[in-house]
Amino acid sequence: MKNFNLSFVVKIIGFLLIVESIFMLFSTFIGEYYNEPATKGVYISVVITSLLGLLLLLLSKVIKGRQDITKREGYLAVTLGWTMMALLGTLPYILSDAIPSFDNAFFESMAGFTTTGGSTLINVEAFPKCLHFWRSFTQWIGGVGIIVFVMGFMPLFGGSAVELFDAEVTGIMQNQITPRIKDMAKNILLIYSILTIIGFLLLWAGPMDAFDAACHTLSGISCGGFSTKQSSIAYYNSAFTEYVLMIMMFLGGTNFFLIYTFFRKRSIKVFKDEEFKWYCLIILIYSVIIASSLLLNGQMQNIEYTIRTVLFQVISIITTTGYATFDYLTWGHVYWFVFLSLMIFCACEGSTSGGMKISRLVVMVKNSLVEFRKQVHPNALLMVKMNGKVVQQSVVSKVLAFMFLYTSLTGISFVVLSLSGMSFSEAVGAAIASLGNVGPGLGEHGPAGNFAEVSSFAKYYMSFLMLVGRLELFTVLSLFVPNFWKR
Repeated sequence: MKNFNLSFVVKIIGFLLIVESIFMLFSTFIGEYYNEPATKGVYISVVITSLLGLLLLLLSKVIKGRQDITKREGYLAVTLGWTMMALLGTLPYILSDAIPSFDNAFFESMAGFTTTGGSTLINVEAFPKCLHFWRSFTQWIGGVGIIVFVMGFMPLFGGSAVELFDAEVTGIMQNQITPRIKDMAKNILLIYSILTIIGFLLLWAGPMDAFDAACHTLSGISCGGFSTKQSSIAYYNSAFTEYVLMIMMFLGGTNFFLIYTFFRKRSIKVFKDEEFKWYCLIILIYSVIIASSLLLNGQMQNIEYTIRTVLFQVISIITTTGYATFDYLTWGHVYWFVFLSLMIFCACEGSTSGGMKISRLVVMVKNSLVEFRKQVHPNALLMVKMNGKVVQQSVVSKVLAFMFLYTSLTGISFVVLSLSGMSFSEAVGAAIASLGNVGPGLGEHGPAGNFAEVSSFAKYYMSFLMLVGRLELFTVLSLFVPNFWKR
């Protein structure tokens, strides 16, 4: 291991576990307030997680090897960091005996940290409040990206944040980043926290109590989708709550670097960003078509209710949040495919949402148009542009490679999940929902169902898909390529 900085990887994982134990401690305050027996399990989890983190930090000091950091160290640290946090995140569920099955607990934890929102809970409202808070908190942590926390404290490691950032963000957005990644990470975390506080106050002003407002704020701004109610947001039957959550989800699905620029420069010019305009346009077009169809077919009558319900579900799906105010699967099979298409591309790059991201869709469409134009003008110098700037050919190639890998992995997952016992429609929905970090799938696993009855193998495989999707494929899959480990 002389050519590998193992000390850095161990140090990062150790630090992440220390951070996780601190966040985990917040759940004990909720447990103490409501005097819940499950609190004891959370306390033990805090101790185990913090001790393991300290042990890894101490171990990193005695490991010798290379001191510089490359993509190998960055990719491995991020992948193992997320995996270890999800693994230790199962402890509060298991030690409190709230989710005694490890496969269910691991699925729940991974769905939290990757902001997927799929669940194995059968009776959500019987779940301890301290664990509800932990579920929602894992989504808030995973939404902004735990690596943002690390980048903000990189001076502690004496290294560069670039490799860690490159491992977590692998798309076009990298070209928008200034060299001062650590400062930007802190500013984004500040904005994320401010939006969280505002969202909490607004939800609390509605029919939600403080606890429900806190949990739904954490899972709403992170585009996670965990709810404290069995019927999700439909439980509250509140137009005010739905509109507030729509705004929160919409902002969560917006490029946070765009929001950061807006607050920094106080200029509306940032909203001329092409990806953001596509994002708004897709939401508008889908909402108008679905609402018009439901009204014309007589499936719904009240215009305001129909528009609000459809708009909520469209925003919920495109941002991969997964909240529900209505079981849209009952509208008919054609709407299944409509919402599946939203699950694939989803919202903006640099947001808390999952999926392929709209920026890649824009590049793919523009690249196709360029190829058509080249057929007519073969000698013309035609380039793909976004926001008036040329997209480098290397970026276009990476987008096309990403699309190929994403499509291939989705297709393979259809087959794998079908062989595990799911019906075809359920396998299609579960694969797309897991890889896209959406949460609800199709059939029994739709917005009104859960994944409690799927096989253990399917839960572990879907957890793998959640991790791969959250880290945008290349970070995790590169670790399985032999050439990646060659110096």
